[in-house]
Amino acid sequence: MREAPAAGLRARLAVIALLAAVPGTAEETSVYRARGADAQLFDQYDNDGYSLSVALSPDGSLELTVRVSDAPLRSRAPFPTGLPRDPALSSAPERDGLARRLASGSTLQAEAVERVLLGVAALVRYDPDRLRRQDPAAVLASRRAHCVGFAELAVDLLRRLSIPALTVQGILRTRPDQAGYEPEIGGAYHRWIEVYYPDRGFAFSDPWSSVNGVDARYVPFARRSLERPRLLLLETVTASGRVSYPVRRSGEAIVRVRPIAH
Repeated sequence: MREAPAAGLRARLAVIALLAAVPGTAEETSVYRARGADAQLFDQYDNDGYSLSVALSPDGSLELTVRVSDAPLRSRAPFPTGLPRDPALSSAPERDGLARRLASGSTLQAEAVERVLLGVAALVRYDPDRLRRQDPAAVLASRRAHCVGFAELAVDLLRRLSIPALTVQGILRTRPDQAGYEPEIGGAYHRWIEVYYPDRGFAFSDPWSSVNGVDARYVPFARRSLERPRLLLLETVTASGRVSYPVRRSGEAIVRVRPIAH
């Protein structure tokens, strides 16, 4: 699903997963049962503060265990990053300028990421219309998007600052009254992002609602699905603990922000 911009990512992730107990922090664990042909989309998935482990049950279903820590992000990666501009980026002076303005004054990459994502949350309003275009240019023009558009614009802006970032596909467990809810999976098919920090590996963010961390309701696919999964059931087995992030208001949005360790 993803490639690290530096060698030895897997070994680094194993060391820095942040799942060992850290004084003054909280942990959250949720266990899910996945059934159906599309359950094969799940596999072991680790990044900073988040771990998804997968075990085969005797009945053929998969047991998914999500563990999350809200320990501060201990990255001191500098900003600007010093990385070359992504050659795959299209010419978009307006988005180049927006990215620079949002990140202005940042001395750490984590600060730049926080400012960009808070800027996206303030700039764009959630719109569940699935017929609306979700590419970065269209989202910036309309200032409206659902989760795909939030993720695409955020990744585009971060890459324009030479900050490696990717979109992530998966499931967000939600209440039945929330947009996109499907009872078979107990939530919605969702899109969020992960950002690469050279001293920490990848870290999740949800540009609609969180920066540098998520909770155990997020269950990522280990590989991209070109088509919407049709044969997937997901149910909660157990849930315990709770992570807590400081809350920031950004425009009309309420965003949870994982602290940066100092």
